[in-house]
Amino acid sequence: MATVPEPKRKTCIYVFHREPLTSLIELGSFVTDDRLRSFVGQYGDILTLLKTVVDPVPLQTLLQFYDPELRCFTFQDYQLAPTLEEYSILMNVPVQHQTPFLDVPKEVDFRLIARALRMSVKEVGENWKPCGEVVGLPLKFLLRVARDEAERGNWEVFHAQLAALIYGIILFPSMPNFIDYAAISIFTRGNPVPTLLADTYYAIHSRHGKGGAIRCCLPLLFRWFMSLLPASGPFVDTQSTLKWTQRVMSLTSYDIRWQSYRMDVKDVIMSCGAFQNVPLVGTKGCINYNPVLSLRQLGFVMSRRPLEAEIAESVYFEKKDDPVRLEQIGKAWRSLGVRDGSVLGKKFAIAMTDYTDWVKKRVEALLLPYDRMEPLREQPPLVLADSVPAEHYKQALMESRRLREKEQDTQMELYKAKADKLHLAHQLREVQGEDASRARRNV
Repeated sequence: MATVPEPKRKTCIYVFHREPLTSLIELGSFVTDDRLRSFVGQYGDILTLLKTVVDPVPLQTLLQFYDPELRCFTFQDYQLAPTLEEYSILMNVPVQHQTPFLDVPKEVDFRLIARALRMSVKEVGENWKPCGEVVGLPLKFLLRVARDEAERGNWEVFHAQLAALIYGIILFPSMPNFIDYAAISIFTRGNPVPTLLADTYYAIHSRHGKGGAIRCCLPLLFRWFMSLLPASGPFVDTQSTLKWTQRVMSLTSYDIRWQSYRMDVKDVIMSCGAFQNVPLVGTKGCINYNPVLSLRQLGFVMSRRPLEAEIAESVYFEKKDDPVRLEQIGKAWRSLGVRDGSVLGKKFAIAMTDYTDWVKKRVEALLLPYDRMEPLREQPPLVLADSVPAEHYKQALMESRRLREKEQDTQMELYKAKADKLHLAHQLREVQGEDASRARRNV
């Protein structure tokens, strides 16, 4: 496949470290199908994140496209940026319209922690320990307590403790084998999505141009990116013949799986208080993100360029030790600028030319990290035929995309059905083998 050589931006090597999860996965297996609905109803779909196998290569590729000024990933003719709404839907955890986590409380309230973890105040206090610059509970201790509760059949208590473990190790990782006070504080509040998004942006932004370790909820970032990429067709078929970088560089705006087909987002948080964007506070620092760049991911029209005036000021800084700024952000979150679909416009995930032209000009300034590749699939015509009204053309494009998405979803369902069938056949052979062995022993 031919490439088009051109000046390229510098790339960095990032490290994606995850703690061994064997013991947590073993605990998660206690949440059987009959108890799963109860667990998900209370804590969201966080077990899926526990079981997600993170491939570092797609993430390594994604981070090379980070656009630090706009807080997004800028590709050759489209932009992607994780949103509160997408993270909420992927986790099945609603974003509470209230002030999220701002900082770890100055004093430890063992009664609040004990109530959240369904433990005694004495038990929490005796096991509360420092680890580096943070305090919290050792993983080993919480694993033992949760396992004991599962063996007793105290499922409601066990679910709370398992969820807290996932918060500390998967969602908000800090120190190895340790659940720190920040993760426990977020768990007690029950509004993790804004903090998760903050940690994602902060981790990427603070390491941009430097490389090194990215410490955030990697399974969630991975699931978000993969949900936007083609699930079938040439992109998938070429995984054994093309590098990840080549496959991504072959994608255009037309190839991305815009989320409007998988989510029903009626309201979008567009701003907070006096901020024209959304300020976020994470466990390590503060940063803003710009929802105006992500409207297309949520299925709304992006027929004009996102004006620089709407991209607004940055609230990024290295540490969270500025009480004035934290107070400003907390106050802003009490006055959310939420827009509904009727204001944002019709659901229409086809980009208009003025927007794609704006992105291409942005690319000229940023440069791309890799050589361009020819598209893997046939692209729609760039110029409208004089004999076809613009609205009819748009509708035809949308219908074509809907049919393609439906075909991909059907293929995914077929693949899952075949996998389930193979799994059941394997289980049946195991049962038959055990029955045969038992019969031979009884002869």
